[in-house]
Amino acid sequence: MSDFYLSADELQQAALYYQEHFPEEARNSVTIANRAILNEFIVPYTNDLTNWIPLGTPVDWLHNPTNDLEFTWGINRHWHMLDLGKAYLMKGNPLYVTTFIDHYRTWREQNPVPIHLPYDEAVFFQKPGPWRLLETGLRVQSWIAAYKYMESSPQLDDAFRAEFLQGLEEHAEFLTNYLGSTEINHAIMHMQGLFMIAAFYKEHPRSPFWRQVATERLELCLLHQLNEEGIQVELNTHYHNASIEMFGTPYLLAGISGHPFSAWYGECLRNMAAFTEAMIRPDHQSTGIGDSDWLSDGRQRLTLLGAILGDEDLMARGTDSSECLWLVGVAKYEQCVRLQAGASRSLTSRTFPQTGYYVMRDEKQYLFFDAAPMGGAHGHADALNIEWMWNNRLFFTDTGRYTYEEGQWRHYFKSTRAHNTITIDGTDQTPYVSTQQWGEPEAEATTHRYESQANYHFMDASQDGYTHLPDPVSHRRWVLAGKSVPLLLVVDWLDGKKTHTLEQRFHLHPDALLVLRKEDQAKQRAGIRFDDSSTKLCIKFLMAGDGSETFELTEQVGWVSEIYGSKSETAVIQGKAEFSGKVGVVAIGLPADESEEAVKVTGCALEPEQMRFTLDYEYRGQEARIVIDEHQVDWK
Repeated sequence: MSDFYLSADELQQAALYYQEHFPEEARNSVTIANRAILNEFIVPYTNDLTNWIPLGTPVDWLHNPTNDLEFTWGINRHWHMLDLGKAYLMKGNPLYVTTFIDHYRTWREQNPVPIHLPYDEAVFFQKPGPWRLLETGLRVQSWIAAYKYMESSPQLDDAFRAEFLQGLEEHAEFLTNYLGSTEINHAIMHMQGLFMIAAFYKEHPRSPFWRQVATERLELCLLHQLNEEGIQVELNTHYHNASIEMFGTPYLLAGISGHPFSAWYGECLRNMAAFTEAMIRPDHQSTGIGDSDWLSDGRQRLTLLGAILGDEDLMARGTDSSECLWLVGVAKYEQCVRLQAGASRSLTSRTFPQTGYYVMRDEKQYLFFDAAPMGGAHGHADALNIEWMWNNRLFFTDTGRYTYEEGQWRHYFKSTRAHNTITIDGTDQTPYVSTQQWGEPEAEATTHRYESQANYHFMDASQDGYTHLPDPVSHRRWVLAGKSVPLLLVVDWLDGKKTHTLEQRFHLHPDALLVLRKEDQAKQRAGIRFDDSSTKLCIKFLMAGDGSETFELTEQVGWVSEIYGSKSETAVIQGKAEFSGKVGVVAIGLPADESEEAVKVTGCALEPEQMRFTLDYEYRGQEARIVIDEHQVDWK
């Protein structure tokens, strides 16, 4: 039985394949390895190869030139060692091995195992420094993978192997002495690392114990962290997809090393695929709920999951993934590629009603609606947020996470204002406390209706975040998207006794060009187009109720974060008004392109007291009427 995912021959084959089929990634690996020789590193998570941070000679593993604790944590995960190993397999340069050995030794010299560390301090998931349990679990995975990539080097002699095994033993004992809660995702990575040590250092007398602890606690993590719909309980696209890798790699290694997990474990992994796939938009990026990056292709996780489970259907629904190549080898990976080449992909609407996520699809559009809880520290104050694509153009987008560093930017990206929903009096739906903490009470969303009929999708939900204000305000949202008729309606109903300020905000794709037109209060509209496309969108706005005369449409500056640590400006459409009592605000989206004419609105009425909306329109020579109230949608 093997002690690693791939044999020495399979790793060499993977390196050749990596250079040929992933040339940019291969070049990046060599660049990172060459810089590591100079003790220079990228800022963790950013993938920014234009900004190199020198950490001295020898490397000072605790030097942090930023105010973000994530820098120290990221550097001490030693991800660069994976690139040192890949570069060695590709180039054979012994300096890569020398650097690996030097970084391993200097790290251990500077960071001895903490002695008599109080348990509460050790398991505190925000603990600064290199011996946080999360870094302990992740670091050993980098060490072992790098060692296996370089194992043919004569520099990895018996003397160094003895040092190396001693370091692994220290990490294994630390991980078994201090057990973090299995209810947070950190614990998966703790035990992912411990299981990897047990497989690699199988001759150690405590290896069976390490493996047993890791196995049992990984199963507890699955039990505690997957809800009934197979979604990781932080309700976050990034951490759900990351959990597939974190749970999946021990499952793969367990089978290879002769100690397989239960069938139940495999079924839990399989159930996670539904949410991952549902969140993949037509542009192949994933809707970024909560602390997620704006750029993220969930199909890569489907490839990995399919390869791990031997599920050809999942493999076929995936896409290119070098991560999968390095775990399953060239033969299995080429099987994935062949299956994907012959696959036809057709995704349908998918709902997760127990969680509160709704994904509506048809031939022209993708619409995501969030009526779920926040999901904890990595959640955002984004109840009733939407993301919408039409004709493969992303018009309304989630904005990403940008940073975990405490400060105004962390608060902004988590705030209600940074999402496509309603803000009252400039406050968040749930009080913000700090980067990893929300206050009480937490906003809760309730789904009242979901319909997917022959000619439309419809959502009706409310959230109670503003009912806790000194003068409570209720917020209910209707979203109707036409299937055969190009039409999107977003209707917000608000009710508060005293005077409040509402802001209805829509964040656009950074490439979108926005023009506002305001003839009078009743005729305010936004035009959106893209330079490289005939696709365009007209949005008409109307408000009814006490304060409607104050409604003003403006363009605001917003921000989108494609990947951790980067941000760029984007346009935000904002409708703002002072109101009291019962009011309604509607945004009527009318998309069109060369093949699809725009709907012509001939009349509309908002009736807040009755909570009713009526729209009359003409389309392709036909007249029609839509009437929506608390009980039904009547589209004639």
